[in-house]
Amino acid sequence: MDSPIRRGGDAVPYYILSELTMEDRTYVEKAAEAGVRKVSLLHVDPSRYLLRSVGAGMGLTLVVFVFWVLTQNLSDISLGKVIAAGFFGVGLTIVVFTNTELFTSNNMYLTVSSAEGRTSWKQTGLLWTACYFGNLAGAILVAALLLGAGALELPPDHALFTGALHKAHQAGSVIFFKGILANWIVCLAVRIALRCHEEVAKILILVLVVFIFVYLGFEHSIANMGTFSLAILGGGTLTFAEALHNLIYSTAGNIVGGVLLVGLPFSYLNPAEREEQLRNVN
Repeated sequence: MDSPIRRGGDAVPYYILSELTMEDRTYVEKAAEAGVRKVSLLHVDPSRYLLRSVGAGMGLTLVVFVFWVLTQNLSDISLGKVIAAGFFGVGLTIVVFTNTELFTSNNMYLTVSSAEGRTSWKQTGLLWTACYFGNLAGAILVAALLLGAGALELPPDHALFTGALHKAHQAGSVIFFKGILANWIVCLAVRIALRCHEEVAKILILVLVVFIFVYLGFEHSIANMGTFSLAILGGGTLTFAEALHNLIYSTAGNIVGGVLLVGLPFSYLNPAEREEQLRNVN
């Protein structure tokens, strides 16, 4: 018969705690295994990995453009901001369902795999770097395609241009903390989606959770790459220096949010030895 584990005077059967712990542990291992696969692909076939990174930047930038067009076109509607922010989660859905590589979600995946000892922190840094610049290349490519298609022939006061300037003109500390919040939310969306067994449920989680950071105006570095590429190629007044100012602080914030608020707690709270620890509690 399973001996009870006492907490605050209440006896909790061991098998209940064990089942809860091992259920969570399953998803930690799933995330760690994903990190291992990513590092392996980068090592064995870097060109294929970079193409996946480019693909994520392309998909997200296309959604970013639609977001700014919706923001502009729905500006006179009371729920316009809600509708535009609600659409934004389509970007992360594209990344997840096309198995492409997004820097911000990889902040969580590679943190888990490195904390678990499945990959090294050096490998993590190299993968983040490759993924980041692959995302940037994808953002620029889609912006160039939209320019060629005439889609960036927009009025000077369009939401795309004013939004890009607002993002770039914030104080560095504000951008940094907004970056932490943004990737905390994005990585939470990805973490929760790991538990979904049905695709419809996964889509709903991704869209609804991402809505939070977009509606609140937090800073996502890869989405900002798309915004800035579109604004600069579209003839806005945003400068490269202003865009770089935002990207430096938003990227740093995104890393902190993904690593410290999701990746490390995900692994630490569900360690491999927890099963044995529970057995030894009397």
